[in-house]
Amino acid sequence: MRAPPAFLVAIAGLVVGAGVIALLPERTLFVASSAHDHGAESAGGERWACPMMDFIGNRPGNCPVCGMKMTKVTAGELTREQQRRMDVELVTVTEGPARALIRAYGAVRYDDRTLQVVIPRVSGRIVKRHPAARHMGTLVNAGDPIVDLYSPEVFAAQGELAAAVKLGDQPTIGALRDRFGRWNLAAVAKAIIEGGAPVDTVTITSPFAGRVVLALEGETEAMSARLPQVGQEVMADAPLLRLVEPSAYMLVVHVPETRAHWLRVDQPVRLASDDRGELSDIAAAISWVAPELNLEIRAREVHIHLRDPKGRLLPGSLVNARFETALTAELDVADATKPDTWGKFVLVPKSAILSTGVRNVAWRVAGRQADGRIRFELAPVALGPRIEDESGNDRFVVRAGLKPGDEVAAQGVFLIDSQAQLAGTPSLLFPNGAVAPAPAHQH
Repeated sequence: MRAPPAFLVAIAGLVVGAGVIALLPERTLFVASSAHDHGAESAGGERWACPMMDFIGNRPGNCPVCGMKMTKVTAGELTREQQRRMDVELVTVTEGPARALIRAYGAVRYDDRTLQVVIPRVSGRIVKRHPAARHMGTLVNAGDPIVDLYSPEVFAAQGELAAAVKLGDQPTIGALRDRFGRWNLAAVAKAIIEGGAPVDTVTITSPFAGRVVLALEGETEAMSARLPQVGQEVMADAPLLRLVEPSAYMLVVHVPETRAHWLRVDQPVRLASDDRGELSDIAAAISWVAPELNLEIRAREVHIHLRDPKGRLLPGSLVNARFETALTAELDVADATKPDTWGKFVLVPKSAILSTGVRNVAWRVAGRQADGRIRFELAPVALGPRIEDESGNDRFVVRAGLKPGDEVAAQGVFLIDSQAQLAGTPSLLFPNGAVAPAPAHQH
């Protein structure tokens, strides 16, 4: 007899298997898993966690995923061993003045209040440059030559003066001497009166001392100057050279918006630089505070005028400015030198606060057991400003929720709060506690 084809045998097997499965009772094939028995949840909100898998249940027993025995999660209570493993650190809430150190960086620039402009009083063409006019940053003393100027006007005036001297015309001599004085060329007139011959080239000198600059910070290209050039035509009363006092500077810093109202004019400033360290011998104070915020960087501009006779600073140097400030009871700026103007506040380390940006909480010690166990309770708090001291320690002003003498966790806080979330009790993210743990897995 010929054997049936293989595909017919396979089809017949599938038909027989399906018939057998259809005839079996349902309880033989499907067993309800306790992991999905949400109707039997405990009213107390207890949570049991698998030490191996990411599974949280609501009853004791073995983990339905890996079979390991689950352990109970107890929120707000830590044994000594748990405290050691979580590296929990406690601090005491204090009360005192809100003294803060405001740090800001800024770049040094020349003090534009010391700007002096050398102006020739006669017109002409530059035929020679002296060292003062050759390089930016050159130090110039009063009386130093700047340029030699070919001036027909001055040459003609010298001829008139020479003729008046020859004729003994004193009124004309006096008038011409005054004219040369207004031109800042009294030496030229004196040489003619003493018998010298007229010259067509005169030297323009600087009546001021200072350092040569081209443009100051904030000036546009149209406002900036150029060094004099040979062959350049110079008009009378046109700026020739710009000088600033070499040891006078202005430091411009930007203070963040959160600290912008803690500053006032004449407030002392301590300075330091990365390469020079503390600049304790430079006396500096706030000279101007912008009346509005810079909307692009959300900061307030502050100007500090200072002097550095030792020449340690350079224009463009980055300087660290530190302002010591204190707050009044109304959270306004107080006089840092007058303690009687300071307010008194409840203070807590920043590390003790957990925040969502809207809600802030701390974990406060609610009780201690003889065996070393500590029980914590959730304390919602209302915060004031954040302040920083000289050592960089951050603290918050607490308006409500804590009182002086309370003990709070300052390290390991996130782990304590996470334990509360696992247990379903109130926590940072769940003010009323979690209703039920999420199922381990879903079909």
